Amino acid sequence: MLRNLIFVFYLFGTALPFFSQKPHVVVLGVGHSTQLINYTQQPAALREFIDKVKPKAICIERSPEEYSRNDFYEFTYEQQYIVIPYAKDNSIPLHPVDWLPSETDTEIGFGMKDLSVPRFARQKEGFLGFTTFTESADFEDDLYFAEKPNYIRRIESWYASYPEKASSDLPRCLFLYRTFMQSKRIQKVLENYSSGDTVLVIIGAFHKNDIEKHLTEQGYRVVQPSTFGIVDQQAIDQHFQRPDAYAILSFNLLGMQANLNKINDQLVEYALTKIEDVDSGEIELFKIRRAVLLKKLSPKDAASQYHKLLSRIKDEQWTWNGVKDRTRVDSYFDPFGNLTLDDRIRLELAREYRKLSKDKNYREQIDIIRSKLSPYKKAMFDHYIEKYLD
Repeated sequence: MLRNLIFVFYLFGTALPFFSQKPHVVVLGVGHSTQLINYTQQPAALREFIDKVKPKAICIERSPEEYSRNDFYEFTYEQQYIVIPYAKDNSIPLHPVDWLPSETDTEIGFGMKDLSVPRFARQKEGFLGFTTFTESADFEDDLYFAEKPNYIRRIESWYASYPEKASSDLPRCLFLYRTFMQSKRIQKVLENYSSGDTVLVIIGAFHKNDIEKHLTEQGYRVVQPSTFGIVDQQAIDQHFQRPDAYAILSFNLLGMQANLNKINDQLVEYALTKIEDVDSGEIELFKIRRAVLLKKLSPKDAASQYHKLLSRIKDEQWTWNGVKDRTRVDSYFDPFGNLTLDDRIRLELAREYRKLSKDKNYREQIDIIRSKLSPYKKAMFDHYIEKYLD
């Protein structure tokens, strides 16, 4: 009799859906920092999406070791400036699930111990270069772009493409292994939740499809983000926070994105309307710079406005500039991101003097800035001046 009961129990158990006691999983694939350039993916939209999902927990793209030290990739704006603060404000548990190779492995494979430290001078683009966006999709894709068939095929093609030289294959191999380890860490998190729970994973879009394959294989019910519906303008208005505006404006108007003349002015204008009641030199700088980029101010008029603005600045600090390493003069998107606010105004004034061929005035402003910098910052500043101060 006991044997028969055990057999029935076993038979009944195996007949149950494999995922019956497991939580639902939502994997939102994101572009790192696209929230600052894409209107429909802006920070407020991401907060609204989290509200729609109502997750029991959120998995984020940082390794446990770095997360414990409050150390983040400099370019993952969506993680440290949106997801983590919002989760903490709403008492949602956070789980870091990324994986990093050891220093020994990175030194052998890449010739450098720390893959998060940029070289003395960043390249215009690419790995550890300045973060910029140039493709129309960067500006136009909706929040759910990573689940679209065309995008999935493009990522699968990249994973399956071998470089001409086997010695150049480490980035692809490492990315595959990293994604595998991410999925394993996510599974460890999911073991702590049950069928009535939903766990949200917010991670770089390149990882999404492979992670979902791993989770589905293990019997987890993967729910696509788009099933939660669109994020409308009313929801964006409700979830917009003032710090969003400063980050959006800095990224579009002061960094390499402006040098490429590829700003999202719809998003810039929206951000400005959200802080129009604030009277500050920082916001005035944004307004002048926007008018310059839109060619609504001549170099002469711009220089005049910057000069007036400089006279009223007194110990005002940046609200946000995206700088991680304070020993550098740059940020991950701006060659001059770590200048003080008044020196940044001087820099923009010098830029306009240069356009006007007023070399003496230009040099005067540059020399004032240089006089305040350490030798290391000064050398970096000089390099970027020659390359990027058009």
